[in-house]
Amino acid sequence: MFSRLSNSWKIVLQLVFVAAICTLAAYILFSLGLMNRSSNSHRVQFQVEASGAVAIITLQAGDFSISEPTTVSAPWSKTMNVSTGTQVYLTALNPTQTGQLTCSITLDNAPWKLERTSAPKDGVACAGIVP
Repeated sequence: MFSRLSNSWKIVLQLVFVAAICTLAAYILFSLGLMNRSSNSHRVQFQVEASGAVAIITLQAGDFSISEPTTVSAPWSKTMNVSTGTQVYLTALNPTQTGQLTCSITLDNAPWKLERTSAPKDGVACAGIVP
């Protein structure tokens, strides 16, 4: 059957065959998830909610730090990209010592850490190591 084809047509058919095999192999690898890159960075959002108008926070996330207690308007949030393996923590105090106080951390838009307290307790902390 192929003996009647010219050499140039034989080469074209061989190239098409090799391209089809490569495409099939790539499809199989992608469908099995073997070609997906693992992410070394995650989107992390820190949030504080307080019954009062303000909260006092500290935050540590890799190179970013609010190490001195800082007064912020509630609700407060901060979003950043954080590398896998980074230890993060958020603390919040309620200076009015009334109502509720909540700290939360979301990881890639999914709830990850949550702590809530009611007065007379005035502080919460959320912490973890980014997976």
